Amino acid sequence: MIKFLLYFLTFSFLFISCNSSRDDDYFDTLNKKISKSLASPNEDRDVIVKRFYNEELQKYNQNKKQLYLVSSKYINVLYYSEKRNEQIPLVYELLKLNKGKYKYVDIACNYNLATHFEISSPDWSMRHINEAIKLNEKVGNKYYLPHLYHFKGRLLYNKEDYQNALVFFKKALNTYDKEKDLIYVASMHNNFGMCYDKMGKIDLAIKETNIGIQILTQQKEINNKQKVFIYYMKGSLAEYYWELKKYDIAEKLFLEKWKFSFKNGNNKMALYAAKDILSIYDATDKRTDEDKIIESLKIIEPKLERVEDKIILTKLIKDYYLRKDNYKDFKGISMKLAELNDEQDHLAQKELRKTVDAIDSYIIKEINNEKEDEKKKNALLLFSLVLIIVIFIGFIIILRLRKKKKEGHIEKEKIILEASKKILEKDLQLQKEKVKNLHLNLNLTTETQKAFLENLKKIKKTKNIEPEEIIKDLQFKINNLIQLDKKNNELINESSLENKLFMDKLSERYPILTHQELKLCVYFKLNLSGKEIALLEKFTVGSIRVYKAKIKSKIGLSKQENLNDFLNTI
Repeated sequence: MIKFLLYFLTFSFLFISCNSSRDDDYFDTLNKKISKSLASPNEDRDVIVKRFYNEELQKYNQNKKQLYLVSSKYINVLYYSEKRNEQIPLVYELLKLNKGKYKYVDIACNYNLATHFEISSPDWSMRHINEAIKLNEKVGNKYYLPHLYHFKGRLLYNKEDYQNALVFFKKALNTYDKEKDLIYVASMHNNFGMCYDKMGKIDLAIKETNIGIQILTQQKEINNKQKVFIYYMKGSLAEYYWELKKYDIAEKLFLEKWKFSFKNGNNKMALYAAKDILSIYDATDKRTDEDKIIESLKIIEPKLERVEDKIILTKLIKDYYLRKDNYKDFKGISMKLAELNDEQDHLAQKELRKTVDAIDSYIIKEINNEKEDEKKKNALLLFSLVLIIVIFIGFIIILRLRKKKKEGHIEKEKIILEASKKILEKDLQLQKEKVKNLHLNLNLTTETQKAFLENLKKIKKTKNIEPEEIIKDLQFKINNLIQLDKKNNELINESSLENKLFMDKLSERYPILTHQELKLCVYFKLNLSGKEIALLEKFTVGSIRVYKAKIKSKIGLSKQENLNDFLNTI
């Protein structure tokens, strides 16, 4: 009911008439009656619209007045507001039936068609909105005129003609009622910001968006619709700060948008806010609220209606599982993503069949009813309908190609993950062996040095000295020490590239650390004792302890926290 009411209100703006024509005033009165009835939650919207349709049709059957026939057809268009493929032919029929008699109807129909073709055929959409604006400007500044300017500005924005988009957004702003249409006035300032952003004027974009937010927040009472748009604009503001690499501000604004929309039940808005937050986390590698966000996505997933939105949500969760090395859930979510892509493909085909059926039905009806002098108009209509078919076919082809590409990508990811896992396991084992050998060599070095010192003591005490035998024994032990040092150096050099990468990463995170401290961090990471490090670096064990305390202080670790464990997380 709410969804239809919002749609109807948008459509009915086109039909709010201030025309001096009594018949156009009739449409205005009719719109107000329907709008008032739809505001009541106690009755189904289809029942309400159908009742008004039957009333208008009955009036026509009683006096055969053209006004009531047109009004009944107009209400019938509203009845199919959520069935795009069935509504388009009805709008064209209404235009043909009206024959320009009621400007109100012509403007509404052209605007309706412009909204339908906005994505599939922007040029065709522009043609209809230009016609609606031309007709509306002839009868003066009416309530719906700013919406026409607004829509044309949006088409120009999508066309990347930002300068002219600004012109029409300003026209809309100057036409809106500054007191009654606050949300639309704020929307125009938000649109100014979007244009300035694309033109590289981010400071102006931020300024205009803040104006839009201030317009709505300075009120004493803010309704829910206005609150939703305030947080929508905060999302736009966050994007601009993101472009300026002010990630903290951007994250704060996106989090506000996400928390509000999730709590308020704006599931689609919450989804895209979550998507933006996770993108910032990817850029900063700071994932403060990632777990909460993923849990919220799991909650809103069943509430999402559009398959396209479910695909986006599922991909976010899939990427999360991949980062967490949760291969079990990753496999399940990947299969679900493939199923959603299949469902999207199926829906597109189903939509295409409906479109073709609607088109076929309309063409047959036109062939049976149209006169010879209307063939040119039918040809134009046929062209537009064929264009829709071509676009839908192209859409299906794109979906299939994307599906194949995604399936191939998933398969490659699986292969890469398996290969990476094996490489990491081998590398880990190799590093363990290196550290083990290093420990062994250091122990041998220590024992050899002790034996060397013992021999020196014996020489000093012994009176009968045999120089040649003693010298040979000392040379043998010195050679052993040299060979052990070589092995130690070889082990250290083998890991030099890895150590350099580790030192670079640590230095980037803690630039206050000196080169010597960074080097010692490598040994601490390998879990070497102070005695072993002292042998390698020619320091005393006491010096190593002092260095270790200084490093923990600079990094910000307490005395109780283990430096070795912390370094192994980097």
